[in-house]
Order: sequence, then C-alpha cells, then structure tokens
Amino acid sequence: MDDIMVHVNEAFAKAGYDFSTYRIEVSINKRLTRTLGRCKSIRRGNIVTPQSIEFSAEMLNTATDKTIIDVIYHECAHALVGIETCEKHGHDAVFKAMCRRIGTDNDGTTTEVERTVAETEVYKYCVYCDKCGKIVGKYHRAGKVVKTPQFYSCKCGGSLKVIQNY
Repeated sequence: MDDIMVHVNEAFAKAGYDFSTYRIEVSINKRLTRTLGRCKSIRRGNIVTPQSIEFSAEMLNTATDKTIIDVIYHECAHALVGIETCEKHGHDAVFKAMCRRIGTDNDGTTTEVERTVAETEVYKYCVYCDKCGKIVGKYHRAGKVVKTPQFYSCKCGGSLKVIQNY
C-alpha cells in the first residue's frame, strides 16, 4: 500500500495539489475483477467530490509495474478532475488533458493490460478438458461448472477438470 501512496502523492503533486489535504480514501478491493481501478465520488447538489480511489487486488498481483503505475495515475486523474471542476468527466477531453498534465498515457482509450503471469492464472478457476487439453472456461467465482464439473463435458466428449490458481 505504501508503494501505491507514493505514486498517488506524485500524481497529485504533478497537478499542483497536496494529496494529504483531501479526504480521499485509497484502498485495495479484492472484489474488483472486471475493472482495474475506480474513483468513487459523491454528489451534493451540483458539486461532485471525489471520495475514494480503489484498485483491483488482482491487477496489483498480476500486472506489470508500468501498468500498475498507469492505472494509479489514471484513477488519480479522475479525482483531480473532480477536484478542479466539481464535476464528473468520464474519459472526455478535460480528463485526457489531466492525464497529459500528470504524465500518463493511460487516458481510457486502451484496455490492454500487461501481465506478469499467464492469462489463465489471472482467474481463480480454470476448467479444461482432460482429453483434448482445451481450456473450456476461466472463472473468478465457483459457479455450477466449477463445483460440479462431472455434469459437463467438452465438445470433443472429454470430461472437465478444474484447476484452482489461488
């Protein structure tokens, strides 16, 4: 968490702000599996104020350092735009200008994530065919297929096996 805070403070400093003067909570969220991070804001009347920045534990454990830093800067840019304009801007021109200002090229136009592990290891469960070896499915949660693979089969007729990665 200390490494994350170093980059958060750097991003705010590049925009001319002191992060410690804002009440923005920074945390790691184990439930974020479809997004790398998010900046949550609250609305009071017409004023939007950044409340928290969350980062995916999965992303922090499997992505390269460059990707992690880009995601940290990206979420900080959302918070900084909210601080400066008191509005949400999504990934519009104002947001992209803030990304350039703090020095990240992660302005929301790319979704490619560089990983330090194989794509199959990003998911908690991988289901594969023991006959042809094909990966049939990748899952974050233990649903029907993961819990009862004996009731399912591959297109080739082989039985399914489950690998739990973490």
